[in-house]
Amino acid sequence: MTINHQDPPVTVGMPVYNGERYVRRAIESILSQTFQDFELVISDNASTDTTQRICTEYASKDRRVRYYRSDRNRGAAWNHNRVVELARGEFFKWQCHDDYCDSTFLEKCLSVVQNNPSIVLCYPQFVRVDERGKRLGIKSSTVQGDSEPCGRFRSLIYRRDSCEEIYGLARTAVMRKTALIGPYSNSDDAFLAELILHGQFYQIHEPLFFYRIHPAQSTSLYPNRSTRMAWFEPSAARRLSLPFLRLFAGYILLIWRSPISWRVKLRCYSCLAGWFWYFRHWFTEDVRAVGSFQTQRFVPWFKDHVPWTAPVWHWLRNAKKQLRRRESAIARARRLRREELERWELKPED
Repeated sequence: MTINHQDPPVTVGMPVYNGERYVRRAIESILSQTFQDFELVISDNASTDTTQRICTEYASKDRRVRYYRSDRNRGAAWNHNRVVELARGEFFKWQCHDDYCDSTFLEKCLSVVQNNPSIVLCYPQFVRVDERGKRLGIKSSTVQGDSEPCGRFRSLIYRRDSCEEIYGLARTAVMRKTALIGPYSNSDDAFLAELILHGQFYQIHEPLFFYRIHPAQSTSLYPNRSTRMAWFEPSAARRLSLPFLRLFAGYILLIWRSPISWRVKLRCYSCLAGWFWYFRHWFTEDVRAVGSFQTQRFVPWFKDHVPWTAPVWHWLRNAKKQLRRRESAIARARRLRREELERWELKPED
């Protein structure tokens, strides 16, 4: 195959920050693709380890690799959007530095989107692997990508698993019509929700993408939605974060600007009202975050400047502990059910 270095049909964008342990495996899985006419755009978010040396090594050996480095860590949202901004290909794929692909990933996904104009995103089944690369199981997407727009939207926002569909192959022009990744938790879900209102999703029933689970990944370092805001946008760690309300507002706006009829928009808003109630326990996390933020910000000030109030805060803290209700059996069963639904639905390999 003749490789066109000026205007390749496919761009693979790799945002990375301190990825020295896994980035080499990720790069090699892209460079070894059976479809070779692509560019690999790497955006380094000011890594402090040997990531820069590893990436420049590959860029010096292969003209398809383009390496860019930020002067500071601007957050995962900015870095993901940066590689889309730099893309020259008609089709685009995000590639995390700690995941890797089967050698036929691009060839098979590209065949689908090139031959089906109505499809805006194509992805395979996903293989979950641990930090050593041991296979843990195979997962299929639950998104109904080929139904009518409102049905597609509903199936996406109601699913309770990870959003690995985002690592499929998409149409670059359509991606740029969306808001891409926002500076808040679960904004990758909002991006997929907006993309699915532009066209259909398609899943190849072959396990071609390997999703790595390890202690240094974002969901491990930032275990809840409030703390994970800092991964998307570092400055969020210094201000009040309301991830559920931000996501809800993101869904409202993306429906408004999507290229669908008013009738379909109203149906999507109806689905969104039900979604708010279904995921209302996420809203309670926002409420707790407000209380925690106020406590951390104002109580120390009162203790320093109005020392006689210290016993008051001590009494309030003890009262809060005493008034905290024990979790009922029904509440515990509901919580365990939510946690079960949010985990991967894996099919063990033979």
